[in-house]
Amino acid sequence: MSKDLIFGSGASAHKDFEGTLEVCCAALNHGIRWFDTAPSYHTEEIVSRAVAVSAKKLGLQREEYFIQTKIDPIQMYNGQIVEYFKDKLNRMKLEYVDALLIHWPVWKYFSSAWDSLQELKDKKLTHRIGICNLRISHLGQLCESGIIPDIVQIERHPLNTFEQEARFCNEKGIVLQDYSPLCKMHPRIKNNPQIQKIASKYNRNIGQIVLRWHLDTGGIPVFTSTKPERIREYTEIDDFSLTPSEIESVSALNCNHKLYLESLVCPGF
Repeated sequence: MSKDLIFGSGASAHKDFEGTLEVCCAALNHGIRWFDTAPSYHTEEIVSRAVAVSAKKLGLQREEYFIQTKIDPIQMYNGQIVEYFKDKLNRMKLEYVDALLIHWPVWKYFSSAWDSLQELKDKKLTHRIGICNLRISHLGQLCESGIIPDIVQIERHPLNTFEQEARFCNEKGIVLQDYSPLCKMHPRIKNNPQIQKIASKYNRNIGQIVLRWHLDTGGIPVFTSTKPERIREYTEIDDFSLTPSEIESVSALNCNHKLYLESLVCPGF
């Protein structure tokens, strides 16, 4: 069972409590301890409740599972992030979150938003703070200004390997989280003969091989599923690692393909 995976509650996740409870329970049952949400997903309170109920059934204490959420551009624009987030914690019935990330770092509001996240961390209302949807140039600029996030979350998969960003995070000790890790099972991944060959060698499916590639290249995949059986499959990747040549063959699929374009949401960043 793998704890090196994050279960996400993005656009393709359940939005009702019973469905969310089922998949959160499956995730915890199979060793996943980290859960990702955001205001724009409309799942924060449902996920928090579902994970708490599931954890209680399994006898897990609060410190044994982790909930991560985000600050969206609308909260950055409105300001008052500290007050907003305290109210959010109350509605999520949490004393703290384990990580709080800036979802889309709109540059105009970034500095004040980051100061608010730092204040929330100092108050122990979040244990880690981070930023999503950055490129290497932005990471370098932030580092030069003394900002080194605990976590960076980016869209990363074999069709866009972001090798510079991954290397930067590894060198700086930043946790790298990879969302859309399967690229919605794009045909270039699903039908690739090299990945199919690797899958056959390890008696795994395509998704398992791609998630293993993430772990072997320094990223933590943030995946979403509405199927408990699929969640079980994706956790069964701890008993093997890809060889350097296999990693290289998966990475060779890189073609700078993006599902989400940061520039559309973060003009000027």
